[in-house]
Amino acid sequence: MVAAAVIATGVVLYWQQVRGILERDVKTHVAAAGEEAAADFNRLILTDQQVLESIAITVEDTYPWTDSAQLTEFLRRQTQHNYFKSLGVITTDGTVFLSSPRDFNPIFVTDVLTRTLEEGRYLSVRQADPADGEDVLVQSTVLTRRGRPIGALFALQQPQRYRPLLALSAMGNKGYSLIVRRDGVPMLGYRSMRADNIFDALANASFDGSMTLADLRAAVAAGKHALVGYRGPAGHLFLHFIPLQINDWYMISTLPTSYVAHQAQHLTWLSFLLFVSVFIIFSALIFYILHMRAYSNRQLFATAFVDQLTGADNFNRMCEQFPEKLAGLHGQAALIIFDINKFKVINDLHGYERGNQVLQRVARVLRENISPEEAFCRSTADNFIMLWKYTDRKSFRARLKNLTTQLRRDCTVEDSCLMIDVAFGVYEIKEDIPFYIMLDRAHLALENAKKMAFDKCDFYDEADRKRIVAEKQIENTMETALEHGDFAVFLQPKCDFATGQMRGAEALVRWNRLEEGIVKPDDFIPIFEKNGFILRLDMFILEEAVRLLAAWKVKGLKQVPIAVNFSRLHLNDTRYIPQMLRVVDKYDVPHNMIEVELTESVIFNNLDRAQNVISRLHKMGFSVAMDDFGSGYSSLNVLKNLQFDSIKLDKEFLSGFENNPHAHKVIEGAVSMIKSLGIQVVAEGVETREQADFLRHTGCDLAQGYFFSRPVPAAQFEELLKEEGSDSKPLS
Repeated sequence: MVAAAVIATGVVLYWQQVRGILERDVKTHVAAAGEEAAADFNRLILTDQQVLESIAITVEDTYPWTDSAQLTEFLRRQTQHNYFKSLGVITTDGTVFLSSPRDFNPIFVTDVLTRTLEEGRYLSVRQADPADGEDVLVQSTVLTRRGRPIGALFALQQPQRYRPLLALSAMGNKGYSLIVRRDGVPMLGYRSMRADNIFDALANASFDGSMTLADLRAAVAAGKHALVGYRGPAGHLFLHFIPLQINDWYMISTLPTSYVAHQAQHLTWLSFLLFVSVFIIFSALIFYILHMRAYSNRQLFATAFVDQLTGADNFNRMCEQFPEKLAGLHGQAALIIFDINKFKVINDLHGYERGNQVLQRVARVLRENISPEEAFCRSTADNFIMLWKYTDRKSFRARLKNLTTQLRRDCTVEDSCLMIDVAFGVYEIKEDIPFYIMLDRAHLALENAKKMAFDKCDFYDEADRKRIVAEKQIENTMETALEHGDFAVFLQPKCDFATGQMRGAEALVRWNRLEEGIVKPDDFIPIFEKNGFILRLDMFILEEAVRLLAAWKVKGLKQVPIAVNFSRLHLNDTRYIPQMLRVVDKYDVPHNMIEVELTESVIFNNLDRAQNVISRLHKMGFSVAMDDFGSGYSSLNVLKNLQFDSIKLDKEFLSGFENNPHAHKVIEGAVSMIKSLGIQVVAEGVETREQADFLRHTGCDLAQGYFFSRPVPAAQFEELLKEEGSDSKPLS
């Protein structure tokens, strides 16, 4: 009973509140609906005017209208294609052309023509069609020829075209609008109006608030909006006065407040039913919610913190409990990341279902090897993270080895052993750093562990981090260094064994970093090979070499070929040779002054592609040299298939040369074989007189090494060219 009384009281109070709110909302909606109707009315009138003006352009183009039948037919077709009742043309001399026969009062014709010529366009008040007596609106636009008015095009429009816009359908068709002049005379309405003037009809009305009829007249005369409520013979109504863009017309939207009462009553009954339904359902919901809350908490925990495949903790759970677990181990702990090597192969060969079974077995083994104060989780795919107690590296390695043995022993799935192989990356926790940094360090150790052949377990080393940071710094500054000219080309002479005179040079790159000074090529070339920047650097070295050759020619210095090393990446780049040609031809340097050096390993790994590239280079006039001959196992096979202009013996041939008689015979045999093929032989790494004398005796053509000259800057190399040009003694 109490609940029923509370609900009844609530309904009454709610109804009163709803009525007041609805009345305010209805005013707002009447205003919005009226504004929308006014905008639509303006838009439709202007659209008709634009259509009329488009027709006028065609009519003007046919002036003078000597063929009245043709003009009449055109007007008839346009009347059919558009919403006009009739179209006509009035010339300045009073001649009328019509889309269909009808009679017009001369006064009508004169009035339309005069108003149109004065205003450029014209929309008349409602009047009777002389042909059938129906109400029509007259809309017209001026016709010109070479800037001179020649008449007017007018259209008769039925008011029914605009009446649908005057119904307030959003108000349940309870409201409507009408068009009046500012003086209150009705022009067009959704319903017919008995009074001849809207203000006369409101003379005896009682307005809401302080509004009076005089105030309303003044607002309308000033072209302002006005929203008023009043009581009259038809009951309580809302009126919204909206100025239009056409003539001095106004749109008046009206809605009876009985609409508000009806809506309020409807909402009251709905509210009562809602309250009763809520009261009945509420008790059942309370019980259901309490039941589902416990269930949802369990589900949310499982979704947020449990790996759905293995039932182990997931990465989110590890992140949440890591600080607590680490504190429980009192700082004697290590973070381990491990994964199954080539796990994708297991999925491909045995299917994803069996791969999932392997992961479930791994999780079970880890769970058996974890103490309560330790933790583990499955991170992603076959990646697992463990937090173990750590005392010393020896015992820790032994524990990991036992774990590996158990993982391999328990790898059997459906009676087939998959022989899984795991790798461990370990970070010994020695400092208070964020968890994600520890993970990065363990990941770094894991990458190194995967490269090992056996016992794939590696501990994080600070030197690895410094190496990666240094590589990253190099990558971050390489673009800027190239733009600022920090890369410089050094030249190392190639000297004739017989005379000691320079016969060429090799272009070598040096990087002058402001903080570190000269950086060795071995420290940045491998990095550039990995990220592809070597392609741009090689072209930079080529352009510097070509620019030097062009400058030496201008200075009258001795011209010697320059050898440029090119990365293996160029062999698979279709732009390689076209880029070379553009660079060399840009400075008008003969192609035979550039020697392309390709390393033996590059050629062997891309034999077919190398053969194609070398052939094209020869056709373009470039010479090609094999660098580092003898550094691998493919030299003889390469010589059999490819045509080189010169071979550069790898400097390792001379390693331990003095005390190794076999080295003498190998070098003599290699040189003899190469010379028999008609290929020039260049010895690299010549550092002593003994080496130089021996190589000269074996028949080597050119020498390159510290015994003759170190790599020198371009300016210093020019001095060497000048000395040779003045018949100075040879470098040796």
